[in-house]
Order: sequence, then structure tokens, then C-alpha cells
Amino acid sequence: MLDTAAIAKLREKLCGPLLTRDAPGYDASRKVFNGMVDKYPALIARCANQSDVVACVHFARDQDVLLSVRGGGHNFAGKAVCEGGLMLDFTLMKGITVDPARRVARAKARPY
Repeated sequence: MLDTAAIAKLREKLCGPLLTRDAPGYDASRKVFNGMVDKYPALIARCANQSDVVACVHFARDQDVLLSVRGGGHNFAGKAVCEGGLMLDFTLMKGITVDPARRVARAKARPY
């Protein structure tokens, strides 16, 4: 059982949404490529940036919660989704920045 006060604190720290089972978008976020995988995380953090990821990792460590990471959701074994833990959903973290002066491009993953 997760501490509701700790969940509320985590929610305040995040830029992206923190979904519970009753939240709109929860079922769509927990689905992965392999339709036979049917796991239900206690929370899904739809991370918007690096700070969201750090806050979630600290939360999982401090609350002793199982943590999984969903990038593209294509792992056949369904490792991107954990049962009863905290799932980090990186689908909102996509984009590219270009520094023409330095001739550097940085691309974030674009999960599908």
C-alpha cells in the first residue's frame, strides 16, 4: 500500500501527469506492444523531463516501490510495465534541439 501523502508530494514535483488506476489515460499508458501483457502499475508517471525521472526514481527508492520504464513499449516480455509498482512512461519526452553554431543536434527518443 502506497502512502497517500508521499504520492501527493510526488505529484506536486512532476511536470507530467501522475496517473492512478481511475485516471483517464491510465489504461492507454499501461498498454504495451505485446497484447498478452496485462499488468497494472499502482502509479504511472508520464514524465515530461529529466526532473520528473529523478523525482520518480527517488520516490521509488524511498517508498521501496518496484519501478519499470516504458520507452517504446516494444519489449516482448512486457518488462516496461510492473504489477503494483511505479511505471515511468517516457512517451511525452520526445523532441530535438539544434545548436547551429556548435553544429550539435540532441535528439530525445521518440517512443511509438
